[in-house]
Amino acid sequence: WVVRVTGNFQSETALNSFAAQALVAALDSGWADSKKIGQVPSKAANLRANAMESLATNLGIKAEQIEITGEVGLGYFLALGGFLTPDRKLFYGAGDRSGAIATARSHLGPSEVLPLNSQGRLDFTNIEVSRNSVLSFQLANGETGVINKISDNLPEDLLIAVDATASGSRIPLPVKWSSAVFDSRSWEGPAGVGVIAISDSANWRNPLPHISAARRTYGTFSLPLLIASAVALENFRPDDSNIRGLTKKLRDGVKGAIPSAMVAGNLEESMPHLTSFVFPNCNGEEVLRGLSVRGLAVDSGSACTAMNLQPSHVLAAMGLATDGNVRVTLHAQTTAEEVDLLITALVDEVQSQQQR
Repeated sequence: WVVRVTGNFQSETALNSFAAQALVAALDSGWADSKKIGQVPSKAANLRANAMESLATNLGIKAEQIEITGEVGLGYFLALGGFLTPDRKLFYGAGDRSGAIATARSHLGPSEVLPLNSQGRLDFTNIEVSRNSVLSFQLANGETGVINKISDNLPEDLLIAVDATASGSRIPLPVKWSSAVFDSRSWEGPAGVGVIAISDSANWRNPLPHISAARRTYGTFSLPLLIASAVALENFRPDDSNIRGLTKKLRDGVKGAIPSAMVAGNLEESMPHLTSFVFPNCNGEEVLRGLSVRGLAVDSGSACTAMNLQPSHVLAAMGLATDGNVRVTLHAQTTAEEVDLLITALVDEVQSQQQR
């Protein structure tokens, strides 16, 4: 028998209904190679241009700054790796996504890790960011939702590669940015669409093996998925005010019943829909299994390595325990009744474990 899902609190959500309709329509008209000559390719080229313009408008950037990749993970390497040269020092955050950290570790020049403070924000206090350097800057953390801010004392020539995969269109890019990478899924778009924006093209070089310097990516992506992503972004209405209220209800309800529970990050300085709990004397995976039996889906472990439930490097960097981690994502469709159901079930599962 199969347990019916009564509440989806995982990071993934169903494709926006308008985007789903657009995807079906685009499969009929967006299959041609837009770079070729002919009536059908010309139609595909127009669809591509319109989708790119729509994405740019809704993300607050220019269409000519955008590149598309079919793999978001590649976006980290392109957006950050394009600025890395052996003579440039790289600064990156202890809570960065695994793709950014992997790129940082492949850097042939000097590098330094920016620590997180107890609230999960990048801590520039004891870091001197030097001239002729690159900063890997995570706009908001995908696990805790904590929003980072650019330090006021940074060199004018600093190149800033922004990771906006968690924040999407919810938070505007900082005034000074050199590149950025977005994930279509952050605005209820389809998987398989990574949006890369390059503002400082004078200092960016394609880090991939290439023959033509004019090409900034391989350009292999699904046009129907791109169109669906643009439509999803056009129709993305997260209702953050309501979601923030539901998240506060969730946090207060769980903390009220389990005083030992810890929450990563301050809600007032975070995106409204994410909560990362730490429950002492608990196994996060077992809590997940218990909730799953009740038809409730949540996440645990590190947001970027959840496939094998690795301990959260973000929580560790904040000085928090990594055992008993449960991560909850609220969506625009989430109701107050579903949150009440989750609070009751989560408290019951945690207390049952703690009393064993």
